[in-house]
Amino acid sequence: MRLRHRFALGFAMSFAACAALVVDTPVAVACGCLSPPSVTEGEFAVNQRAEQIIFEVEPGWVTAHVLIKYAGDPAKFAWLIPVPEVPELAISPLSAFGFLDSLTEPAVQVTNENICPVSEYACARHDAVSCGNENSGIPFPDAGFASDAGASGRPPVTVISEQVVGDYQTVTFRASEAEAATQWLRSNGFVVNQTTSIYMESYVQANMVFVAAKLVPGAGASSIKPLRMKYRAAFPQVPLVLTAVAAEPHLTVTSFIYSQKPFKPQGHPVVTIDQGRIARDRSGRTNYPMLLARTIDEAGGDAFAIEYRAAGARPEFGGPSFCCGNSFDQCNVGNNQQCECPRDEFDRSDCLAAGDVIEGVQLLDDLATKYSSLTRITTRISAEEMTFDPAFEADFGTGLAGRLALTGSSPSLGGCASDVIDQTRFAEITKLQACAATYCGAGQCVITSSGAPACECNAGFVAQRFTDLDNLPSVTCVPQTPPCDLRAGGDELPDGCATASCGQGVCLDRNGVGVCACHAGAAAIAGTADIPRCEAVAIASQTPGAEDFSEPLRTLDVCAPAPPDCGDDGWLVKQPSPRPGVACGGPQPSAMDMIPKPKPTCGEFFGCGGCNQASDGAPIGVAVGAVWIFLALVMRRRRPTA
Repeated sequence: MRLRHRFALGFAMSFAACAALVVDTPVAVACGCLSPPSVTEGEFAVNQRAEQIIFEVEPGWVTAHVLIKYAGDPAKFAWLIPVPEVPELAISPLSAFGFLDSLTEPAVQVTNENICPVSEYACARHDAVSCGNENSGIPFPDAGFASDAGASGRPPVTVISEQVVGDYQTVTFRASEAEAATQWLRSNGFVVNQTTSIYMESYVQANMVFVAAKLVPGAGASSIKPLRMKYRAAFPQVPLVLTAVAAEPHLTVTSFIYSQKPFKPQGHPVVTIDQGRIARDRSGRTNYPMLLARTIDEAGGDAFAIEYRAAGARPEFGGPSFCCGNSFDQCNVGNNQQCECPRDEFDRSDCLAAGDVIEGVQLLDDLATKYSSLTRITTRISAEEMTFDPAFEADFGTGLAGRLALTGSSPSLGGCASDVIDQTRFAEITKLQACAATYCGAGQCVITSSGAPACECNAGFVAQRFTDLDNLPSVTCVPQTPPCDLRAGGDELPDGCATASCGQGVCLDRNGVGVCACHAGAAAIAGTADIPRCEAVAIASQTPGAEDFSEPLRTLDVCAPAPPDCGDDGWLVKQPSPRPGVACGGPQPSAMDMIPKPKPTCGEFFGCGGCNQASDGAPIGVAVGAVWIFLALVMRRRRPTA
């Protein structure tokens, strides 16, 4: 993949936050102005495309553990954080975020409903009979199968403190002029775009404190760890306004709030996901991430989803084998080069080699012990929507409901595809399902001539490629004019279209990122390069995508199936069918197929297979007794003489 310049940004977090700071940096990831982190294996970072914050809320105090993401030249990493007062700074374990994400993420299940026709004929058979050779009530053994994140007169910058925290070199300061503060940061080695001052202004006017961080000389990108900040505040808040400096489309912001009460967004709606829209596309990709973005947009763009509300989650290890949680290594998992029991001393050497797993588990254990409630609150928001700083407050009117569980069911004709009469319409509906996991926002999802889902953007919008929550490429529509012009400060940015091609469209440079304005009759697919690719439109969905498109399958006529084969012991009977299908001249049962077969009897002992009564009406005991007499005589004749 072609390397291009990107801009590092830390996540804006406020009365508990960390905010975006634009930095020129070469990154091989096309995701707008946001540069996700390079996370090494073994650190248990599950969700690499979300901004995540762990909040601890106590009376008068907030502690924020902030996960930021960066990829690029470590020497150009910089991070700007607005907070209400001078915070206590420390490092938090990265692994805690991965564990917590996997323990609290929504449980999404999508099943297929077979809507193929059901025959009007079924097999009938006589009831099974027995010849007394049952297992005498002894049950068969159980087979073991189981059930199915300046002008004021004051100096423009007042430095409060400087300290090294982990591999961060930090400076805490107040500013009276945002533009002068931006220049001061640049003069002191923080690679900041001049435009950042526009978004700093509201925080300067609020007399907030800023923490700026950069890596110490020689530190690599792997040294970028979550930052913990503790400060006095009434509630947790996220300053999204500053994040808009360099946010990717549909940026996912997840807050994990630990407290003695559940929490909710303050003054913003909570959305409910329509499970009728839950689906998978043709590749099996679940559409929850994009459906969440669409649902939030439909609620005004400032809504949130409650994805978890329960007691604090603790990572589990060892499972039912009881290998962990003992005072000795009864399962021999210690010193096997695998971290399986992070809480146990005998596996400590293995776990120490797996990053900060031990510290991450300990943090989550401590949080679960200290606080009775954990709430996971998520939103998906783009830069043009970041016009507010969301805060969260205790929700006294609700209880603990656990993890968000969503179940979707899509009709399917996969088992009788060749029997569908209108194959053209069937193929169209099937292809449209590719739009299930694509959300275009200001545009409609279409299918192109190559069969790929694509975005046909509205006037004034262009297509941008990005990486979604599931780490798969996607495409969406963004304003052609970005809310933040990163060149306004005089900085030089690379040309995002220097070596790029949009196919049937024009590449436009948008803050150093190549986006596509497709020609009429063409739409943008995610493609395989840094930017989308425009292709001819084949099928239009008339929707922005992110829904289940398979429901029209129910309206298609399908040929009735052939009657079942009942074998030698069954015959056909006609029955009402919920989906009889259409008669297409297929096989029909003959008169002989409808004639009941003879009832089984016990006329012959060795061919019985289980009958209650002998063929002549004699009790089974008589028949069995006769056989024993016969066998006794045979054995007597074979007995050797003395």
